[in-house]
Amino acid sequence: MAARRFIAVFIAALMISTLLVIALPAGAHACGFGNWYLPEGYTGGNFDTWVTIQNPNDWDAEASVRFMTEDSVTEPVTYELGPNSRTTISVDEQPGLEDSHVSTMVNTSSGVVVERAMYFKYEGGKAGGSNSMGANQTSRSWYLAEGYTGGEFDTYILVMNPNDVAVNIKAKFIKPALGGAGGEAVEPQYIVKEYKVDANRRFTIHVDEVEGLEDAEVSTEVFVESADPPEEGAGRDAAIEEETVPGVVCERAMYFTYFGINGGHCSIGAPYPSNVWYLPEGRTAGEYDTYVTVMNPNSTATHVKATFMVPAEGAGTGAREANPYVEDPPEWEPDPEPVPDSVVTKEFVVDPLERYTIALDQVEGLEATDVSTMIESWAEPVDGEGAGESGGGYCNPVVVERAVYFTRGNNGDGHESVGATTKHEYWLLAEGYTKGAFDTWILIQNPNAYDVNVKVTFMTPEGEPIVREYPVSTMSRLTIPVDRIEGLESAEVSTKLQVLGPVEGEGRAAACEYGIIAERAMYFEYNGIVGGHSSLGVGE
Repeated sequence: MAARRFIAVFIAALMISTLLVIALPAGAHACGFGNWYLPEGYTGGNFDTWVTIQNPNDWDAEASVRFMTEDSVTEPVTYELGPNSRTTISVDEQPGLEDSHVSTMVNTSSGVVVERAMYFKYEGGKAGGSNSMGANQTSRSWYLAEGYTGGEFDTYILVMNPNDVAVNIKAKFIKPALGGAGGEAVEPQYIVKEYKVDANRRFTIHVDEVEGLEDAEVSTEVFVESADPPEEGAGRDAAIEEETVPGVVCERAMYFTYFGINGGHCSIGAPYPSNVWYLPEGRTAGEYDTYVTVMNPNSTATHVKATFMVPAEGAGTGAREANPYVEDPPEWEPDPEPVPDSVVTKEFVVDPLERYTIALDQVEGLEATDVSTMIESWAEPVDGEGAGESGGGYCNPVVVERAVYFTRGNNGDGHESVGATTKHEYWLLAEGYTKGAFDTWILIQNPNAYDVNVKVTFMTPEGEPIVREYPVSTMSRLTIPVDRIEGLESAEVSTKLQVLGPVEGEGRAAACEYGIIAERAMYFEYNGIVGGHSSLGVGE
């Protein structure tokens, strides 16, 4: 038992120091990161790809941007970034990238935050948008909880190798386990494939075409096995030592028809599993369906507890308006009477090497509401000596994502995001747009046992930042409609959030013990495409 606790603590410490959504507190300022990687991107056909860069600091910065395709890499392009500003890059307009599968690498002279948005008409009429924050580091392992190839779903794994050497990777595709009913043994279901990714290239795996995965719910684990020496140069005959094998960056994209809804979504992967996950976004009211996906990469069963947090006024509040820019929008119904304020929890067991899905719309008390989710995991008892929720310490970390499918106006789409693994006092969101038929929402999850105040700074390409302050009740979810803020009715906008401490009392300075989690959702009509996308913020 002591050894198990030591291993769990070690894994947690390693994860905290390396996970892309985790960073050490930045003191008085949220500074961002100097390196960013965006595996996904496409400029061919009816696809438009945009990269957004947020400079959250009070000083100028410079960004060097390179684009990697399946057979080439561009020379760096330099961009000047003003203080407290947002910069947008149209990837389609870059020379030589007019019809390319493309990954993006951003290196800066000072910390920033980078996201990528795509708007598309995929084959079969699947039109919509997708968005994801980048990764601020490479890793030799990546975990992607969501994935589906059945019906009219297409799933792709995007691998970006930003190194000067080729790497050999393994992809383990994990399906729901077989058996387990009536005391039967559980049989893990997974398929392993090997691939080579050349230096400074983008690589695409179409999961639907993998034998045995033609109709499956699937999670994916990607890990780097080895690297090949350079083909030219002094080191080409020398083997690369295991400890110096470089990492890659992975993302997953999906295109779908879901109960008549056509669209697509994507998410960056997680480099490590965790025992705690936070998902600020989620909605079950109206024509919204929300799913939380839990991937158990362990060889033993894992106990999972899900805690669902609704608006402070109670379940059923926080409705979003229909898109007024589409033809014949449906008549919008008022919010139902709120359910008394309470926290809903569910517990269940995920078998070894299994992918498990929670349909939030089917959870009693969550049938029509905005909702945030917290997932906690620990090992199941083994011969009467299980870890337990509190007495045995944490182990058996998992990977968690959330997908939302929705109808809006005359059409629909879906959006998806990996969760965050820790609370933070600062959150940064590079993307945001309120012009025309775009609506932007900031979603705040407060999993603490006390109320907090949150200072929100909105940054645009020009002009002074706009600052607002919001109270967020204990164990609740708050939604901020950015379009309704004076001065932001028609703007490109990035967002910085800072926790100021409890609503009551003298504490007004940011402090990590009052951490929150933040995400952004956007709904739009873009060149005739009606859809939506979301992304978790970057915490510091």
